[in-house]
Amino acid sequence: MAKNVVYYIDDRAGNPAWDFIDSLPIDERDKCFEFIAYLAEMGEQVRRPVGDYLGSKLYELRPKQTRIIYFFMLNDYAVIVHAFRKKTREIPEKEMKTALKRMNDFILRYKNGHIQLGGK
Repeated sequence: MAKNVVYYIDDRAGNPAWDFIDSLPIDERDKCFEFIAYLAEMGEQVRRPVGDYLGSKLYELRPKQTRIIYFFMLNDYAVIVHAFRKKTREIPEKEMKTALKRMNDFILRYKNGHIQLGGK
């Protein structure tokens, strides 16, 4: 059940989800990292109110008003692709598109050998 948590890194070596979380006030940032640690421990067993399935292979962690979007890969990995502050009831389409784009980019670069996970 436990997962290795990795972050999406873009083609310019940027880490947008980490950068967003790191920019939050300390209490919110700490809560995000608590949720990420829980994801690493529980994997697919994460349920509401901590997290939820969004569709299209994407899941969310729900610390306070922040949303952390991730997907599972290779049975052992949770890949965090996006984080943002949620201001509406639904996940905005723009945020879903960003997460899907990053997930597809990560998978493509993995398949092309540009990303290695656990030496595989």
